[in-house]
Amino acid sequence: MSSWRSLIVAVALPLAAALATAWPAGPVAAAEDGPRLENRLFRVEWTVGTSNQGQTRIVGYVYNESEHDAANVQLRIRELDASGRTVGSVIKPMGGEAVPAAGRAFFDLQVPNTSPFYRVEVESFGFMDNPWSTMRTEQLLAATGFEMKLADTPEKLANLSTLTPRRTLIPQERDDRLFYVYADPDLCKCLYVGTSSQYERALQKGFASDQFIAVGEQLNALAWDLWETWPPY
Repeated sequence: MSSWRSLIVAVALPLAAALATAWPAGPVAAAEDGPRLENRLFRVEWTVGTSNQGQTRIVGYVYNESEHDAANVQLRIRELDASGRTVGSVIKPMGGEAVPAAGRAFFDLQVPNTSPFYRVEVESFGFMDNPWSTMRTEQLLAATGFEMKLADTPEKLANLSTLTPRRTLIPQERDDRLFYVYADPDLCKCLYVGTSSQYERALQKGFASDQFIAVGEQLNALAWDLWETWPPY
């Protein structure tokens, strides 16, 4: 079977059959459950195969076990040594369509061929935009002590419009202190900024009311000095 035909079979057939035929290089694995919100809401199955030009191809499915469609899903692909220890990692956008609620979506990614073993998990995500759910999230943040900072100057508005990911809580270090920032350039045209304790309260309150808040890792393009002052610890 040619490599091109193997590719067609791997994508067209159910993943379980593809694993047994087109991708013998590694076993299917599933992300381990843990305390992270991403691991509570998503399950990942994948397999590993060789690609061209020193690349490793990783194909699989992300299963969304929440009641909300998930968009802007990013996957962390960890390189493992023979003992299972992480020796490197890379974050890749999943691409394609949203992962439907109580459903799954296919991914097909390539990474540098530097390790024989990998682990894949959801790194960050956002629920499909809904004005009502966005309002509820921002009300929850305000109720747990997050400070709203309006984009009340042209400079702030311009900076806010470039921030990604949107409507996602992102940890940010400032003066050796950890803050959590939530950017909404569409509805409130503002930032919500909170401390670690306020972040924990927001998560607890969200779980108690069956309301989930997207949490990510890195907020791009934030101009710190435009948004002073920051909440006291």
